[in-house]
Amino acid sequence: MTMTAPNDLEMLAYTIPADHIVLPDLVQFFSELHSPELVWVLTTLYAVTSPDQLVEALPLERRVNAAEEPGLILSHAEATEVADSIWQLIDGEFLGYLPGTDLTDESNLVVRIDAFDSGEWTVTVRPPLTTMSDAFDRTHGPAQPGRPATRLEEFGPRQQTTL
Repeated sequence: MTMTAPNDLEMLAYTIPADHIVLPDLVQFFSELHSPELVWVLTTLYAVTSPDQLVEALPLERRVNAAEEPGLILSHAEATEVADSIWQLIDGEFLGYLPGTDLTDESNLVVRIDAFDSGEWTVTVRPPLTTMSDAFDRTHGPAQPGRPATRLEEFGPRQQTTL
């Protein structure tokens, strides 16, 4: 049975400029996210991983590029392992969904991390299902109401990146 995330909960977006991102950046985000265990979909990934970690960037990037729509599906534990391995997220879109929801329906999205060109990040959450820590809010807030379009919505399937 497929669940649907409540649509009446407004999403909030944090926009984080490059000069506020500290490496390793993705693991910090995961540590400051307050949420139940989520199912993660990676639609775009270009990253540098630490050589002492289990996850290597190039094979992971190939898996993301080869994945069928909606993208590479990871458990919360797998996504956390990826986050722990990434030293620098150059480009990436991580979409978080509650388990059991339709991963092809963007209205079920409860978390979105979008890193662009090692620069600006957009982090979108859906309170009270998902929130960021008070420290994250003080550093990067205040969050703005709304949900920016995902790359999938903006460009369509398999058109998220340009080379």
